[in-house]
Amino acid sequence: MKSLTIKGALGAAIIAGIAFAGTGISNAAQSCHHPHHRPPIARAMRAAHLTQAQHQQIRSIRQSFRSSLASGTRPTRAQMKALRARLMAVLTPQQRAAVQQRLAAMRAQRQAPPAPRPLATP
Repeated sequence: MKSLTIKGALGAAIIAGIAFAGTGISNAAQSCHHPHHRPPIARAMRAAHLTQAQHQQIRSIRQSFRSSLASGTRPTRAQMKALRARLMAVLTPQQRAAVQQRLAAMRAQRQAPPAPRPLATP
């Protein structure tokens, strides 16, 4: 009787470990692929079709910005505005227009009322 209880507990522990490991992997995989985890300016920059040199410049600007922040603090609105201005300065006028247009579309989409969901069928 006692060995049956130990076997059951061991089996439950193994199943719980597998389930926990599976959710950890799926959560980690999902967080990397969701576009809403990126700042809006980063998502809008995709519309600009940046050159490799521009990618390098933007990467270095972001790295210097992150290193200038104190550990564990969030940037202020003024700091984010300054970062955005530095990023936009890297772009050509056509690219700036494309990014601003994409940001406006994202803003409009965010402010639009959500679409009604269909009712569940019994």
